[in-house]
Amino acid sequence: MHYAISHQILQHDFLHSTSRRKLLKHTLLHVKQGLVLAKLGKLEYALEPGESFWLPFDTLTSLTFFPNTSVQSVEVSCRVSAPLPKQAGYVELGELSRALINRLGEETSSVSAQNEIMAVLKTELTMFKPALNESALTHQFSQWRWDGLDSALSNEQQLVLKVREANKMMLSGKKREQVVELLFAGNDAIFVQLEHLLLGKS
Repeated sequence: MHYAISHQILQHDFLHSTSRRKLLKHTLLHVKQGLVLAKLGKLEYALEPGESFWLPFDTLTSLTFFPNTSVQSVEVSCRVSAPLPKQAGYVELGELSRALINRLGEETSSVSAQNEIMAVLKTELTMFKPALNESALTHQFSQWRWDGLDSALSNEQQLVLKVREANKMMLSGKKREQVVELLFAGNDAIFVQLEHLLLGKS
């Protein structure tokens, strides 16, 4: 069924990364808890709790959701004629748009009430002025290397990035033994434990 605007809550208990692709809809992400990385060009922008990020239709991006992350996602059809922002970036939610997002997140209102809320929110979206500011955390993620030298990121964040890197390497054809040797000093038991904790693999 075709819809102009929709809302959903994305709950990721484990590490989840999407492949890099062009978006088919305009998307607003609002992080409730956890951490999201949105890749645009060569930079991955860190989205922390309380932050909102706008991704226009046709944006080439990939998203990484850290474990225990909850995000509200508002998607708008590319066929909507409203003058939505064409630039990606962080957006400041005004008092009204924040209240609307919060109400949608409660999931207690009826479908008709939700539709009315989203109609008002759609108008609010046209007033957003997205900006790609490189926060301190974004800078730390951009500086991270798999050897972890001189990184200001927490150990937990670095482990998540290492597991993501390991998966990328194996998907690109590297043997598991090579990846474990490179990233985990050959200790497969540690990698198995991290796969269980961060990816939910049994």
